[in-house]
Amino acid sequence: MINVKRWFSYSSALVCCLSGWSALGQAVDESLSPVPSGSFSSLPSGWTQAGSVQMSPYQTDVKTKSGSGIIVGKPGAPVTLLSNAKDVRLVLDVMLSPGADGVLMLGNTGIRVADSWAKPGVNGNTFGAVMGTPVDLPAQNACEAPGIWQRLEVTLQSGKPGSAVLDKVTLNGILLHENVVVSGAQGASAGTVTLNVTSGTVAVRPVGYQLISDRKVAKLSNVRYKLYEAKTETKSMSELANLKLVKEDTVSTVTYEVSYGQPRWHGIVFTGNLEVEKAGVYTLALQNGGYAGLEIDGKEIVPNTYLDLGRMNTGKVNLSAGKHAFTLFFGRSWPRPGLGMFIAASDTKFQPLHTRASLPEPDPVGTIAVLAKDKPQLVRSFVQMAGEKGKRTHCLSVGTPSGLNYTIDLSKDALLQVWRGKFADVTEMWYERGEPQLLFPMGVTVPVTGQSSLAVLTSAQQAWPDSLPEKEFDYKGWKLDADGNPTTEYAFFGGKVADAIRPDADGKGLVRTLTLSGVSQPVYCRMAAAASVEEVSKGLYRIGDSQYYVRLDAKAKPVIRSSGGKQELLLPVSGKDGSASVSYSIVW
Repeated sequence: MINVKRWFSYSSALVCCLSGWSALGQAVDESLSPVPSGSFSSLPSGWTQAGSVQMSPYQTDVKTKSGSGIIVGKPGAPVTLLSNAKDVRLVLDVMLSPGADGVLMLGNTGIRVADSWAKPGVNGNTFGAVMGTPVDLPAQNACEAPGIWQRLEVTLQSGKPGSAVLDKVTLNGILLHENVVVSGAQGASAGTVTLNVTSGTVAVRPVGYQLISDRKVAKLSNVRYKLYEAKTETKSMSELANLKLVKEDTVSTVTYEVSYGQPRWHGIVFTGNLEVEKAGVYTLALQNGGYAGLEIDGKEIVPNTYLDLGRMNTGKVNLSAGKHAFTLFFGRSWPRPGLGMFIAASDTKFQPLHTRASLPEPDPVGTIAVLAKDKPQLVRSFVQMAGEKGKRTHCLSVGTPSGLNYTIDLSKDALLQVWRGKFADVTEMWYERGEPQLLFPMGVTVPVTGQSSLAVLTSAQQAWPDSLPEKEFDYKGWKLDADGNPTTEYAFFGGKVADAIRPDADGKGLVRTLTLSGVSQPVYCRMAAAASVEEVSKGLYRIGDSQYYVRLDAKAKPVIRSSGGKQELLLPVSGKDGSASVSYSIVW
């Protein structure tokens, strides 16, 4: 770790990614502009363009394929990513080779990007200094291994002469710093963004940037409201036709204050004009304690959704300059109410279109966390996986003192996700009513699979089943070893299977061992299913867009096959008398 003045030190398996690309499975952010392609037409010494790049968590060798979209750098001259970016939000995908080190400079404000994944006791990023002031914030919850794409987002704003503000720094969606004043940062006004590699290899996938201005975006005019009395919570605007109209009037802008003094249950509809100064793509957002939705020019922009105070629901719309009719619905629910309406252009932050009193500060609720300090921690809960409508209701999450954590769906024996660092946020399980019953990992999750890991197949070409027959598969509980780690057990096709997941010896990944007994039919283990599966070196396989790696015994003979639009990594499991076992590691 290096502490240097005017540096915001950022260390470990950090990967930067300009948010807005679908590279990490994230939606494209229309507020971001692409980094000009001409910026990389003539690269300095040590930098080359590539169409793809491959690195290993264990070896320093780097493989690239010809093309564009990625720049790969070694020690030499710094590469310029942007110029004339005084106040800027920057999002990058970054991949590091083992031991790589570099500095991302925004003017004279530097963010160190370095790998310390392989160092004993570090296991992740460490943030060292802001302008020479020690911060010492370990970021194990945000980092991932060398050879994996990671996303860095930085928002920098120039302040008074000789200073700047690191408005926000996030790694892989985890907030690391907010509103950090960096004094002496003269270069903030210069607006030049560069990246210099000092050791190893750093690959960058420029996703986009946003220049930030303080210009006024829009205003509301001719605003009217109608307030309806209800006997229970009002969930949609269609219900208002059957409710009693209490009052209606004009207001200067959106405000929940029009409901003060009314019964607990009610609904409100605001109508009027949204006036924008310039044509362009705008982001509209609602914060509401209850139900709320927004239409503009008769089209739904922000879907009607229930939220608790402090959360935001957004939608995008392409608007011409001038007036646009809007309709805003709000339905009061039982928690603390409030209503806020915001708008942002591609070069601005969100600006409020409501009165300050309309959106009270949410009641502070401290995080209720489960931490695995001295022994493994086991929590049964519901889990909401990204892209799935329903919650997983039979989940076991395990946190380990090594900081290698995972969730398994007991109803399928499916390893759902893994993450590194602190264990679990259980606030929505244990605070007040705890209705959602959801557990949230306290680190960056890597989704693994949603289906059973073992199946009986007649051949390596048979499609993987969505689920196992109930009469052939049944969860039987778990047993703890001497250290407190669980081994889950199942009845499986006339026999048994035991599933043991443990941190590996060097703390770099999880080792999963599936042991069969009394199963006479041909069984396969599916270790991964993703858009791509590629062997990096003997026994090491890259999964998806370098999202994680699977490591096997070099003597194993897995099968990589295409099925259902994905590639799968399969290994046949066989043995004498129906007994066999398979073991593999997940590294991220």
